[in-house]
Amino acid sequence: MNKTAKKQLLMRKFASIDYMTEYAEFFSEMVDLLLLGMGAFQQLQKQNPNVDAHNFSAWVSRGLPNLESDRAYAIDALKKAKAGDLSYLSSSAASLRGISKDVDSIGGFGEWWQRLDKKYEDDFLFKLKQTKKTGCNIDYTICGDWLDDEILNEEITGPIDEKELLNYLKPSESLDDIS
Repeated sequence: MNKTAKKQLLMRKFASIDYMTEYAEFFSEMVDLLLLGMGAFQQLQKQNPNVDAHNFSAWVSRGLPNLESDRAYAIDALKKAKAGDLSYLSSSAASLRGISKDVDSIGGFGEWWQRLDKKYEDDFLFKLKQTKKTGCNIDYTICGDWLDDEILNEEITGPIDEKELLNYLKPSESLDDIS
């Protein structure tokens, strides 16, 4: 598949409702994983009240509510995208990119994760990374912010499956038509 066709099909994929649905699902799973980790930490605190909680209370009072609100916004934005308005989804994705600033303001992800089985933090951070990457792909596509051949860079977009991209050809369209 040549560069021109690949770029066109990637833009179709990243602007598709299926991909946007994936983003909203990833977002929801990310928040659920945070809740699992926080629940495990609360159980640990019950067993050992002297455990170092670091910034856990900030996550309870600010971090989690912000992410739950952002999740609700992402789900609502998906509904609006299905109705033809993509701007809300782009806004949701752009907001998620700014999460590191929000996290910094409450002292980072916190050492409280270190008191738990590493799987909790690893699962959450993996889903956060996956959600951010998907969201960035959507936002850059909707806003037309891709520079040159950036969309082809798998370090930016994630893995590119050329066979899967063929699903984004229009009926009766061939690769030669968009090359």
